[in-house]
Amino acid sequence: MDAASNDPIDLMKRYQEQRDVDTRNELVMYYSYIARSVATQMRGISTNYAQMEDIVNQGVLTLIDCVEKFDPAKGIKFESYAFMRVKGAVIDFVRKQDWLPRRVRLTAKQIASAHDALCSELMREPTQKELAGRLGISIDQLAKHYSEISNSVMLSFEGLIQNVSQMGEALEDVSDEESGAENNIFRQELRDTLRGAIDSLTERERLVVTLYYYEHLKLSDISKILGVSDQRVSQINSRAIKKLKSVMEQYMKG
Repeated sequence: MDAASNDPIDLMKRYQEQRDVDTRNELVMYYSYIARSVATQMRGISTNYAQMEDIVNQGVLTLIDCVEKFDPAKGIKFESYAFMRVKGAVIDFVRKQDWLPRRVRLTAKQIASAHDALCSELMREPTQKELAGRLGISIDQLAKHYSEISNSVMLSFEGLIQNVSQMGEALEDVSDEESGAENNIFRQELRDTLRGAIDSLTERERLVVTLYYYEHLKLSDISKILGVSDQRVSQINSRAIKKLKSVMEQYMKG
């Protein structure tokens, strides 16, 4: 095998022509960094749901499918196509580990109930110590619960966005000029809908979403910036994501 044959573009061309397993495996090995990269990016959300090794394995399995189904004629870089597919597969895989989301939902209801009760009794926002005391848990346990709740809500939202994106992929499978124009319109509608949903959030909700998901700050860091408790930040975050999810679900239903 000469040096040029190790080039991923040459390997892809060869696989497209010969469909041999060895070349496919070389491509999967070359692009395996995509699976590791997605697993690392999703670690903050997926750690409580699945083992990192399982996440990477799922990514590699999806890479195999990507190599087999990739169509260079569509003018999309393989890296972009594979990254989107792998991330979607990881989200679906993690969401299927549904024993934890049920527990998280129950915990969220218990925390919300205790929080509302304390607000009524104290006529103010309860402290973390007061809320943890009412629930009979430590402050560290309370913080962990809030992190799980936020991750669960975000994972659900990411899964919804992935489903919408897959609708766009379906349009690409029809190879004519009209479908290409339709797909562009669809993607523009998706961006406009999501932008409108974000604009509909309150200023504080937009700030929390930006700091948490784009600046990657911890809830405790955001609480210091806003001058409120960690649980209050988590509540704002969850409320914002639920609003975004509601808008996108309505969009999907037409």
